[in-house]
Amino acid sequence: MNKNIQFVIDRALATNAAAAAILVDWQWSEKSVTQMGLDTQALITQAGLSDKAGIAMLTATNQKNTVLQSYHETTSLLLGMSKRHYRNQPAALATLMTVQALGKSAQNILDEGAQFAKIWAQLDITYVPDLGWTLTTFEAAGVTATAAFGAVTTTEVAWGNSDAQTSAQAVGVEDTNTTWYADATKKYGPDTPNGAMIRQNVPTTTHAVKPPAPPVVIEALAIGGGKVHIDFTPPASGWIQIQHQGPGETVFAVVMEKLTANFWEQGGFKPGANSFKFVGINSGGPGAESAVTVIQVT
Repeated sequence: MNKNIQFVIDRALATNAAAAAILVDWQWSEKSVTQMGLDTQALITQAGLSDKAGIAMLTATNQKNTVLQSYHETTSLLLGMSKRHYRNQPAALATLMTVQALGKSAQNILDEGAQFAKIWAQLDITYVPDLGWTLTTFEAAGVTATAAFGAVTTTEVAWGNSDAQTSAQAVGVEDTNTTWYADATKKYGPDTPNGAMIRQNVPTTTHAVKPPAPPVVIEALAIGGGKVHIDFTPPASGWIQIQHQGPGETVFAVVMEKLTANFWEQGGFKPGANSFKFVGINSGGPGAESAVTVIQVT
């Protein structure tokens, strides 16, 4: 898929998610979140069709190249044999000498083969210059080569039309992306929760979404019975991964893969110094780890 189209799609998905996240607080006047999602899905579908059309064109092109190369080589072989066969018949040889198997282009290959077949029929329709190559089989090879050439033209047109449709839809979706972002960031400043989320989650260039900063631990307590309670300021986007290292252990292990709340309470920890690290993760991947938080579990 075209990188620009993929970026428009990625940006639209992020835009739609951000619009849905603040829907209770604000509904964009130009288009509903539902319609934004439908437009994005239509672009994804159309881009997939364009990719398939491109693959079909490449397949047809490869087939054409193979068939035409074979047809050219056969024309060159049989034409050379025919010239040697008619070497003592000046008139026939002179006619054959008007044909060359240069193969400078696809159309040139087809024209040279057709010209040779025409002269072959004029000189001796029953002549067989090489085993298995009658005029009929050579003409059939020409039909196959012509069909392969035409198939490429057909698939090129199909891909061109599909690609143009994809580009047109992408223009519309990108217009929604940029206009929604401009309105949303005007309504929500960078210091507001919604404004920070929008700016963090929605890409404005072809660069990927940046991973979030680590979550900030507000309070970390042992609450007895092997349990801990931790309050966070969560990352601006994404979720929190929690890693733990128990007393006497040398490595951290993930104990919570995806926490979306702003607190965490869990039991089953051994008494003593239990260490925890926290990582913010979003569509751009994991961010930096937090500093280690140590809780004396009882």
